[in-house]
Amino acid sequence: MTENIESFHNKAEGKGAKSPLCLPKLLSEGCVLQQGKSTRIWGKTEAHKGVTVEFQQKTIFTRADETGDWQIMLSLLYPGGPFSFTVRSETGEVIRLQQVYVGEVFVCSGQSNMELPMERVKDQYPEELCRPGEPNIRLYKVREHFDFDGPLSDHRDASWSYCSEETIRSFSAVSYFFGRFLLEARQVPIGLINISLGGTPAEAWMGKEALLSYPEALETLKQFQDKEFVKGHMAENERLQREWHERIDQQDLGLKSQKESWKEIILPGFLKDAGIEDFCGSIWFRRKFQVPDSMTGAAARLWLGTMVDSDRTYINGVLVGETGYQYPPRKYMIPEGILKSGENEIVIRLVCDHGEGRLTPEKPYKIFTNDHEIRLEGSWEYRIGFQCGPAPEMDFLNRKPTGLYNAMVAPCLSYTVKGVLWYQGESNDGSPDTYEDLLQRLILNWRDNWKQDTLPFVVAQLPGFSIDFKKDSNSWPKIRYAQSRAAQLPLVAVTINLDLGEWNDLHPLNKKEVARRLSLAVRAMIYKEPVEWEGPKLRSFEVNKDRIVLSFHTHGEKDLILKGEAGEDAFLLSGADDVYYPAEVHREGDTVSLWCSKVSEPKAVSYCYSNAPRNGLLFSQEGLPAAPFRLEL
Repeated sequence: MTENIESFHNKAEGKGAKSPLCLPKLLSEGCVLQQGKSTRIWGKTEAHKGVTVEFQQKTIFTRADETGDWQIMLSLLYPGGPFSFTVRSETGEVIRLQQVYVGEVFVCSGQSNMELPMERVKDQYPEELCRPGEPNIRLYKVREHFDFDGPLSDHRDASWSYCSEETIRSFSAVSYFFGRFLLEARQVPIGLINISLGGTPAEAWMGKEALLSYPEALETLKQFQDKEFVKGHMAENERLQREWHERIDQQDLGLKSQKESWKEIILPGFLKDAGIEDFCGSIWFRRKFQVPDSMTGAAARLWLGTMVDSDRTYINGVLVGETGYQYPPRKYMIPEGILKSGENEIVIRLVCDHGEGRLTPEKPYKIFTNDHEIRLEGSWEYRIGFQCGPAPEMDFLNRKPTGLYNAMVAPCLSYTVKGVLWYQGESNDGSPDTYEDLLQRLILNWRDNWKQDTLPFVVAQLPGFSIDFKKDSNSWPKIRYAQSRAAQLPLVAVTINLDLGEWNDLHPLNKKEVARRLSLAVRAMIYKEPVEWEGPKLRSFEVNKDRIVLSFHTHGEKDLILKGEAGEDAFLLSGADDVYYPAEVHREGDTVSLWCSKVSEPKAVSYCYSNAPRNGLLFSQEGLPAAPFRLEL
């Protein structure tokens, strides 16, 4: 491993200014150690010096090796805290931690839906932000860092914090809710190590040895190990981006033009639906609205859904908010004194990068206070500020192979943990056919390097989402199938979240239920609790001429629940021509009968094999959905 003594912190009390005795950032004030049979503690001191660790009435001695590395195993730690923790070196130096907890420790990893903070879902769960502090839920957040030269020994920037009114907004929402559910179930301190980053593919989270069968990834890694190449490549990428935006800013006629007339458009909606096809550049929208006397001068909130790609939004000529890319919800504050009685105007300048501009449908568009609401859907006006070619593609170093593994995962590998929660896959949808292999390699790679062959993984299967895909795309069904195949490995569980997605948002808000399902899988698989964590599972099928009867296993052999009407995104049948048609569906008890007038001899059936199935989903009585599947008859 790449050694960097300065990266370790928790410097010792004692002789001299350069104290060699130190611990990694994971072993710092507020940390949670894994309870149970064996828990690793490690650090650095002078070469060959003895080190003594005192914790929970245990005193263990070891000696550092020739590089100054040392480690010990604490056995049979009992849960609770805070406990004091002391490390002494023969050099006379001492490290004392006063707040060390013992309980259950889980790694929470993946991309944006694992990283998404409570701040982004605060309007979904306002009650959570008002809860009193919970010292037994503790989050170790690893800030973004990447390295292509090899695994690091410590994190560059990471720290422990406990759940309080001051910190909860920055907690990963999935991590937070999982911690709450697990704390309630286990009644011990919960440590959550969050190593997640938006927009990142699986390859970025894998060690080099796991990618030996992917020569293209290894070639990319080799390129980005060349620091001069990286410097020049990123400078060129930033130059192209800057020049593209500067050109728009310089030539945007905006509100200045007296020649260009304004045209009507219905918003929210897609620009292409208004005849503005493949538009790249800047476009302006405006709308007049009436403000009642009771709102005059008052502070208000402005919600404008999401937009593709970046916006600046003005009320009565005053900039009230701007967002630089498509995914964050536009939730802006209108300061006091801006709204006036009678007619007001909202103006949006939207910059579209790649010809897919929109104000996202089925999102809230309104100005509101506690007492009044002004709806903004409907007729707007628009005119083009400047049209040009598409923006150059952004290149992100944090998405390159092995970078995040080396800098964010590797420093955790000595820390004893109970399991891993994995919520990722969105950024591999460009090559979904390789994801099954990648995900299984990642799991085996982490297990091998964590030296825990049976390290449990719980995978959050991707929910429904479709707005950014062409109609015939099946990339997310393929990713979901790949995720389900990970359960072939021992101690891997996959939770189903089809119903928790939002067709028009990559970042659905219902993170609490995602976390609840993860916690149920953990309780069943790891702790062997008698809880139901899976939805209905296909048990058998029978073909009777033009009709198929599917039998499902449900918890307690209870009846299935069919929510919504079956439609084109639920059960489909195909015949010898391999063309799938919507099936008629009849549910009875734990069986589902399917038939279709266009398929006289069914040869295959699929269930929810689409990007965002919305109707006809099957559930257990406990509210857990069935997994999507395709079945050859």
